[in-house]
Amino acid sequence: MRSQKLLLVTACLITAEIVAANLTANAQQRAVELKGERNSGVIGAARLTPVSHKGAEPLERALRDAISILAKNNPCSRFYGDRKIVAEVLTRLATQFQLHLLRNSRTGIEMSGNFTYFAQPERHSGYRLFAEATINTRGPFFKAKVFPSEPYVPRVGSFGPNTREARVLILLHELGHLVEGQDGRWLIPDDGNAPEISLQNTALIEAQCRVQILSLSEPTNQIVLN
Repeated sequence: MRSQKLLLVTACLITAEIVAANLTANAQQRAVELKGERNSGVIGAARLTPVSHKGAEPLERALRDAISILAKNNPCSRFYGDRKIVAEVLTRLATQFQLHLLRNSRTGIEMSGNFTYFAQPERHSGYRLFAEATINTRGPFFKAKVFPSEPYVPRVGSFGPNTREARVLILLHELGHLVEGQDGRWLIPDDGNAPEISLQNTALIEAQCRVQILSLSEPTNQIVLN
């Protein structure tokens, strides 16, 4: 047990550094790409809009919150299973995150593309990672509807959008899509094109993890990304 906790704490520190460095690099690269696209006149409304790395801090916090919850023996961590696998998935996922403005303000995180499966035969389990993982700067991870002219941003389970609780619940939801259960199925089914299933999945994760989410020590805070 002690070694598992040490592993997760170490993963948490590494993940925090990865998040900040990765988002900064992504922002710089997209700024270069954007300049070239403007010069060539090929920017369209459907293209992803790059943002700066100022979203790194709340994302770091959400990752730390998720790891702190999953490092302990509780109903939430038992739902996700092997803690070493969970730490590995979160650390790898952190290296993938990019921040972009997506059209649908109801989307918190979008994982897309083909996925790679990582077997863990010694633990009778495994996990997968999709080719891309995008955090929507218009969605509930970063935004709440303030003015009438702004698009609707939904709650995340029973939590208001753009809150600490919503962010960690969004991460735990996505983690459920990536981790394989003992029955060989993903902990929650795919729901990318099924809003009702997505709501059911969020409700399931919240039922397993609500007590731990509410016990996070620091008060709820909101952030603003322009």
